[in-house]
Amino acid sequence: MKLSDYVMAFLAEKGIRHVFMLPGGGCMHLVDSIGRNGDLEYIPCLHEQAAAIAAESYAQNTNEIGAVLVTTGPGGTNAVTGLAAAWIDSTPVLFLSGQVKRSDRIGESGVRQMGSQEVDIVPIVAPLTKYAVTVMEPTEIRCVLEKAHYLAMHGRRGPVWIDIPLDVQAAEIDPSVLRGYEPPAEEPNVPASAIIEMRGLMEAAKRPVLLVGNGVKAAGAEAALQKLRAKTGIPTLLTWKSIDLLDFDDPLYFGTPGGMGHRYANFVLQNADLLLVLGSRLDSSLTAWNHQNFAPHARKIVIDIDPKETDKLDMDIAVRVDGSLADVLPLLAAQDYAMHENLPAWQTYCRRMREKYPAITEEMRAESDYVDAHVFIDELSRQMTSDDVIVPESSGAAGEITYQALRVKYGQKVKNAAGLGSMGFGVPYALGACLAHEKRRTILIDGDGAFQLNIQELATIAQRKLPIKMFLWMNGGYASIMGTQRNFFDGNYVAADEASGLAIPNIGAVAEAYGFRVFHMDHAKDLAGVMAQTLASDGPALCLVRVSPFATASPRTKAVQLPNGSMMSKPLEDMWPFLPADEIAENMIARRSSHEL
Repeated sequence: MKLSDYVMAFLAEKGIRHVFMLPGGGCMHLVDSIGRNGDLEYIPCLHEQAAAIAAESYAQNTNEIGAVLVTTGPGGTNAVTGLAAAWIDSTPVLFLSGQVKRSDRIGESGVRQMGSQEVDIVPIVAPLTKYAVTVMEPTEIRCVLEKAHYLAMHGRRGPVWIDIPLDVQAAEIDPSVLRGYEPPAEEPNVPASAIIEMRGLMEAAKRPVLLVGNGVKAAGAEAALQKLRAKTGIPTLLTWKSIDLLDFDDPLYFGTPGGMGHRYANFVLQNADLLLVLGSRLDSSLTAWNHQNFAPHARKIVIDIDPKETDKLDMDIAVRVDGSLADVLPLLAAQDYAMHENLPAWQTYCRRMREKYPAITEEMRAESDYVDAHVFIDELSRQMTSDDVIVPESSGAAGEITYQALRVKYGQKVKNAAGLGSMGFGVPYALGACLAHEKRRTILIDGDGAFQLNIQELATIAQRKLPIKMFLWMNGGYASIMGTQRNFFDGNYVAADEASGLAIPNIGAVAEAYGFRVFHMDHAKDLAGVMAQTLASDGPALCLVRVSPFATASPRTKAVQLPNGSMMSKPLEDMWPFLPADEIAENMIARRSSHEL
């Protein structure tokens, strides 16, 4: 059996249905084999970065491993941005790269290149993978594949990379004699004392809060989470990566906290006396770059599969469990709870904050010229169904405002690569998400600047007539960069809009050339009607939405530049647009000595 055929048969055996790829001479045997395998559908992309992003999206949306195939040299290096996103967001993706034949490799020669287009990719990708290897012996292929798959899917998930030289790809092997991989024994170690201690803290708390991250989804622990919530009645906050776990109207859901989260969610967080963190790495945007001021009045329970993520936290932690939520959450959910008598009053406070500080303000609704970005997402929330797949761009206002204003219906899937936060993820991410969900209607919210970075994949989407509806916010360039330059450099714009040297083409004409139907939403009065037309159209469609160049996430924490040049972020309860000090004081019930609600 040809080794390249064995590789593709392995992918199919592991349940992989789609492989995102760009062919090349360095991976020609693997390309031929995927074309001959009737159990795999290959998705030819027009740039390796896009293929890697689409595979990462596919894995995020299926909660299974994704796969991408690239050639040697630039094929591998072009895929690194998608690899980095998978690494940061703990996404299992198998990267396969072709390599020059073994006799042409650099080896220990000390030269920069031997073979045609040769780049030794493994040292480059090793820091961003759980496992990276060049297969030098054909007889090792089974062990390498099994080890890569195991490591990608177990523990804290993440990407793996297998580099296969041309002559190894072409080698004949006998599968019956190949050595397999023996994974280490997995013995969950969740001390009973930790479960008892956590239950005691939850029962004693007057103002407990659950903060749920992507780790719950990665562990497949959603059912245990819902059981725990039903038993305890603890108010729940979600991170951006887990926003589709709950319906927006869930009576115990109170938004997403953080530097660009919901104002009401931050008041809930900052007033908690117990914070149970489930599978969130508590990144800087969530903590607003200040660990000490993150839920400062709360005792903290942190459950995370990666102890290094907990080690980095500069905050007091009452209980930490370094383990999988697949093991821990069912044990917590199995307990019987006698919650504190103050819990109903705390729930009432949380509801009051949510009613008092809605995501959509009257000022936003009053916009009559431009389409207000927050109102746009509010209307989109109204028109979408529970079957829709939503992709906010990974960087800038399109992503930030979507998460702020979106009212998720249970059953919807909402994903992006916010961890890396790169521009250009929107189009290929929508491609991967749509295929992951069996070609369900997929809605992309993107900005005109970020859209350009992988615009070529419009051809990939159009060729397959995928039902992807793209809403492109036309704000004349890089709105987030303009905001930074406006706030910190007195509006000295550099390479951020047309006036400062940035070129934005006629996107409508470009999209039509690719075969997209194009709609225009120029004013607020167009919002509902044009949106409905776009969503109802057949196949792929693009709607150009005229939003203000000053559109920005609101509310948000603001950083203050100190005289020495360093930055200091405002606390999470003090978001811009700033509230009067007495109003903040009134809402900060944790600061009152009586702790009465």
